[in-house]
Amino acid sequence: MSEALAFVLPGLMYFWVMFLGQGPLQEVLHEKETHILPRILASPVTVPEFILAKLLRCFALCALVFLALALVTALLLRLPWGNPFKLAGVVGACAVSITGTLALIYSLARTREQANVMSSVLVMILGMLGGNMFPFQNLPAGMQHIGSFLPNRWAVIALEGLLRARPLSALAPAIAGLLAVGVAGSLIAFFFFHRQLVSGGKQ
Repeated sequence: MSEALAFVLPGLMYFWVMFLGQGPLQEVLHEKETHILPRILASPVTVPEFILAKLLRCFALCALVFLALALVTALLLRLPWGNPFKLAGVVGACAVSITGTLALIYSLARTREQANVMSSVLVMILGMLGGNMFPFQNLPAGMQHIGSFLPNRWAVIALEGLLRARPLSALAPAIAGLLAVGVAGSLIAFFFFHRQLVSGGKQ
């Protein structure tokens, strides 16, 4: 059973956490639409601090869920996640990538409804192309080519590598890709969120 789970679980973990991580980012648009944001900004809180707090909450939520899943599967299913420091590094990289990806999606939306539709569709597409829902090797060659550039695929490689006790050098390219996507997505989303909230958050 462990071998089957090692094959299936990494992709499903990343896919599940992508849906769970949307909560803090949904709050950005919710608080803007319901006019809660002006009251928040009336306190000693700036727009950059508000956005950064939501991004950090998204990261923390994703990281904690990953760690909880790893702990539960290790205790109940005897899955060998290996060195805790290596696990922490991979979990951190996965959480950063999810934060950046989701933040970018939500920063491009104007309403909660629009964001929910966009995120659901894009998360499903990313999961499908990245091999989160189906074995990556069974996808058509064109889809595999696209999927090999997606954070979902890199997360599967990194998480599966932990379960198979692969050396850190083998996981480094996937971890670097996850971090690059997460940091770039977060920076771009920060800019878009800031522009959106400054122009419309006080209306």
